[in-house]
Amino acid sequence: MKTLKPWLVLALVFLAGVAVGAVGTRLAVRHFVRTALAQPETLRDRIERDLMGRLALTEEQKPRVRAALKRAHERWQALRAEFQPRLREILDDAGDEITATLTPEQRERFEKFRAAHRIGVLRPVTDTKRTSHE
Repeated sequence: MKTLKPWLVLALVFLAGVAVGAVGTRLAVRHFVRTALAQPETLRDRIERDLMGRLALTEEQKPRVRAALKRAHERWQALRAEFQPRLREILDDAGDEITATLTPEQRERFEKFRAAHRIGVLRPVTDTKRTSHE
């Protein structure tokens, strides 16, 4: 019994670490994705800083790289604006189909679930003007 206790404690500590790591990773990824979708300029800025640091760009190259990233961001925003209504319609139709098969209690829980899990890609595209680096 004496040798079993240390192994049991070790196994419990290991399992607790796995659980905390899994939950922490999920929360971190969820936060990153929501931030990137809600504020795409933040992701663009992060990519820009990373490129500037890793590539050791010259002062001549930096504005050209910034301009390329800005153009890509604008094209991404235009693509989102174009496809967002269609994606919203598809997801709404699926939600309506699911709702039609549920009991009143299940519908209430499903609506709460939908409200809690709205994804940023379905939020309206706004004209995000950048003030820095322009």
